[in-house]
Amino acid sequence: MKVLMVSRWLWEERRRNGDSPGFFGELAQAIVARGVDLTLLSQANDAGFIPEPRPIDGLNVHVFSREGRTAALAPFDKLVKPWGGYRKAVTDATIIHRFARAHGPFDAIVAQCEEPDGLACALASLAGGLPPLVTQVHDLRYEFRTEGVRFIRKSSLGFVFRRSARVIANSIPTATWLQREYAVPEDKIGQCRIHLTAPFLAQAARNSDAPAPATGSPRILFLGALNEKKGADVFLFAASLAAPDIPAAIFVVVGPETSNDAEYRQLIHGFLKNPVLAHRLEMLGRLDPAAVIDQIRRARVVVCPSLIEPFSRATVEALALGRPVIVTETTGAAQWVGSTGAGSIVPANNPGELASAIRAWTTRKCPAGFSTTIISQLTAARAAEDWVREVSAVGERKPVVE
Repeated sequence: MKVLMVSRWLWEERRRNGDSPGFFGELAQAIVARGVDLTLLSQANDAGFIPEPRPIDGLNVHVFSREGRTAALAPFDKLVKPWGGYRKAVTDATIIHRFARAHGPFDAIVAQCEEPDGLACALASLAGGLPPLVTQVHDLRYEFRTEGVRFIRKSSLGFVFRRSARVIANSIPTATWLQREYAVPEDKIGQCRIHLTAPFLAQAARNSDAPAPATGSPRILFLGALNEKKGADVFLFAASLAAPDIPAAIFVVVGPETSNDAEYRQLIHGFLKNPVLAHRLEMLGRLDPAAVIDQIRRARVVVCPSLIEPFSRATVEALALGRPVIVTETTGAAQWVGSTGAGSIVPANNPGELASAIRAWTTRKCPAGFSTTIISQLTAARAAEDWVREVSAVGERKPVVE
C-alpha cells in the first residue's frame, strides 16, 4: 500500500523535540514498519513553495512553506483573516495536488487533520485525479457559551468529512460527535488509538524508584491547563467540598494559566483564600515533564475533569504510571479508565459527583496490573495497526464526489 500523509505538525514537532521524532513521527515510523510505502508532506517555515525532500528518522519526508511564494500578502492576511485563511488553504491544496500527481499514484491520501490539513486535501481532491481521502481527526473545534459547548468551523470541517472516504476518530466520544455534529455516517467512521511516546516511557522508567504516596497525607492532583475546557474551577469547587471529609489531603494543581478570561482567572485565584483549603492547596503552574511525572507518582489519585476532550493524554499517562484517574464522561480517554477499573468516570461540570469520587479514591485500592495493560495497549505499534486497518478499509473506492 502506497500512501501520502499530509501532516501540518510533523516537521515542526520534530524540530521542537530535538532528537525525538515526536508523536506523529513515532506513528509514521511504526506505519512504515508494517510495510506501508509512506510519503509525508509537511510544512516548514524555512522551506519554499515547491516541496523539497528532507528525510528524517528514516522517513520519506518532503517539506514546503505556504508562504514561499506569497509572503508579500502576509500583512493583508492578518488584516482580513478569513480571506487569508482561505487563500492559504487554496495554496496548500495546489501544492498537495501537484505533489500527489508527480509522486503517485497513491492508494490513499491521509490528512492528519488539524483543520487546515483536511481542508487543503479536500480542496485538492476537487481538481480530480487523486485517490480516496482519509481524514484522521485529532481534535475538533469548539467554544464555550453560557448554554454550553458549541462546535465551530462546522462548515469547513463538514466539507472535509463529506469529501473523505473514511474519517478516523481518536476515541468513542469523537466518533459520536462526528455523527451528531457533522452528520458523518456511522459506516464511514473508524477509530485509531492514541499512543504513549517513547520519551515519556523512558522518562517514566527513570523515575521508577519514586516513593509511593504517603499513607497519611493523600495528594489529590489536578493535571491540565487552568482554563474552562480542562475544568480547573470544577476541580477546585470539588476540592472545597471534599476537603472537610479528608482533613489530611493536599490538593495540587499542575498546569499553566491559559484562560484569557480575567473573571475566570480571578475565580481560580480566589480559591487560594478559601479557608477550607487554607495551607492545603498547592498551585505549581507549568512543570517540565520529569517534574510532572514526579507529581503523578506522589499523588494518590489524578483528576482530569475536562468539560470536553476528544482524548486526554494526561489521563493515560497517569494510568501508565500506576495512578487511578477520575475523568469526565465527555473525555475520550474515559474508555481506558472504564476498561481497567483504575478510576471513576463522572459527569462533566459536576463538582458534587467529582467530590464524591475524590473521597472514595483516597482509600480505594486499584486493580493489579492496570498500568501494564495501558503501556502494552497504547504503543505506536498498536496505533499503527489501527491506522493501517482503517486506511486499508477504503480499498479501491473512487474519490467522493460532492
